Amino acid sequence: MATKKDKNTPEAPRLLEPFRMIDMTVRDYEMEDKMPFETSRFVPGTVANQSADKVLFDCVVFDHVVFDNVVLERAEFVDVVFDHCDLSNVVFRDAVLHRVEFKHCKMLGLDLSTTTMRNVKFEECNGQYSVYRFADMKYVSFQDGNFDKADFYEAQLGKAEFARCDLDQAQFVGAKLSGIDLSSCEFQTIGATLEDLQGCVLRTDQLSGVAHLLGIVIKND
Repeated sequence: MATKKDKNTPEAPRLLEPFRMIDMTVRDYEMEDKMPFETSRFVPGTVANQSADKVLFDCVVFDHVVFDNVVLERAEFVDVVFDHCDLSNVVFRDAVLHRVEFKHCKMLGLDLSTTTMRNVKFEECNGQYSVYRFADMKYVSFQDGNFDKADFYEAQLGKAEFARCDLDQAQFVGAKLSGIDLSSCEFQTIGATLEDLQGCVLRTDQLSGVAHLLGIVIKND
């Protein structure tokens, strides 16, 4: 009997067998508006100084790829894996991500604002200062990563999961946290209002990080 999928578990990317995918080398990285990349594996290398609009990535793996000064606005990522990539300060604003995994990636300052995410997983990533402002998320999982000072301002977090993440000074103002379980995460403070935190699941020792919202001063012995 098939195991029933957990209602909040992102669906994994649907990839072809490796031998059926096309290896892309550094010289193939020139990107133009609306260019499609399909059934491809980007081998280790650097994508530098690229800017394009509405690029399509369908059934693609990025393997140990460094993105340097890359802006891909309104891109579409479908069935894509970023494995051990450096996406620091990359701009993916207004992108669509469906069945995408970020695995062991460095993504300091990655800009995913105003994106639409469905079935997306961030696993053991360093996402400090990454930006998700106004993003529309469903079935999105952040696992075992560092998202200190990340910005989720007014993001829609429907069926989002935060598991064992560092979230110190992450900003959740305007992002409703009802039903979101942060009890396995670590933070000293987070940015949120009382309304944002209604229905959020926290540990008792995490309450000191939000006590200021109630005007409470906690004195440690």
